[in-house]
Amino acid sequence: MVLHTEHHPMTVKKIAVIDLTGVIRNRRRELGLTQKSLGELLGIDQRTVSALEKNPGSISVNRLFAVFNALQIQAFVSNDPKDEFQIQRLMMDAHFRRNRLL
Repeated sequence: MVLHTEHHPMTVKKIAVIDLTGVIRNRRRELGLTQKSLGELLGIDQRTVSALEKNPGSISVNRLFAVFNALQIQAFVSNDPKDEFQIQRLMMDAHFRRNRLL
């Protein structure tokens, strides 16, 4: 999975699904959101946000992408090794933008 945030538009991170726990919690905190305020954006209660931060694998893909949207995270997900080229292209693009080469 590759994640890209609007807050850090030049950062692309390749992560494993297991790392989503930290990504969701850290991004929520970066945006200054409480679990309650994120829950309000998503139409769920604070307990549900807490549960999904602890175990994001327990939620549906639709809900996961709703969380990404609320946290201004773009995600590229694939298990196809052929997509490694696309992932490398995204990371290279971020590198060029970060170093103002584009």
